Amino acid sequence: MGILVPVLGLVVTLIVGTSGNSSRGVLAPPSATAGDPTAPGAPAATGVPESAAPDETPADDEVTSSSPSPSPSGTSTKVIKRGDFTLTEGSSADLEHGAVGTSVPNPDMAWSGGESFSPLNGRVADSPRGATPGDCAHVLTTFPHATGEMNTGEEGAWFCLPTSANHLAAVEWLGSGDGGMRFHFIVWDTPAPSDDQ
Repeated sequence: MGILVPVLGLVVTLIVGTSGNSSRGVLAPPSATAGDPTAPGAPAATGVPESAAPDETPADDEVTSSSPSPSPSGTSTKVIKRGDFTLTEGSSADLEHGAVGTSVPNPDMAWSGGESFSPLNGRVADSPRGATPGDCAHVLTTFPHATGEMNTGEEGAWFCLPTSANHLAAVEWLGSGDGGMRFHFIVWDTPAPSDDQ
């Protein structure tokens, strides 16, 4: 089913679909994505934010999440890795390699309990409009923080951070469950902006 939407003098057709027991459309808000992140065979829905630049593309490989994929468009920004993980108390994650544990080489983020996680490469930023390479570069240079706050009721929040290899990455906090904090992540083959930009 398509919906025609006028956007600044242009008409854009949005495709709205449902899958299985999900009633989420293509442009579902992030908070509507806190479903089962490991539903087998669940396709990733791709939203089209008004701010999407032409160099930002969806990451449609290695999907095991029912969470929407950030960064839609018509040209390609290579995706290095994407998927889902759970951080248990005291563990860390290497987003570039999809590794999680207590002794992960080159970790990008860690959770020691409580309502915040630590970016291990210097900074993290909330991305209220979702996550694209352009949005992440902007919020990391404009609104960096020392921790990512995971507030109850704000499941589906996106955070941007640099990886240990200095690529842009985004994590979506899906909520707590099964012994830890659940996340969906994507790493783009795009350099993270420097701290001093």
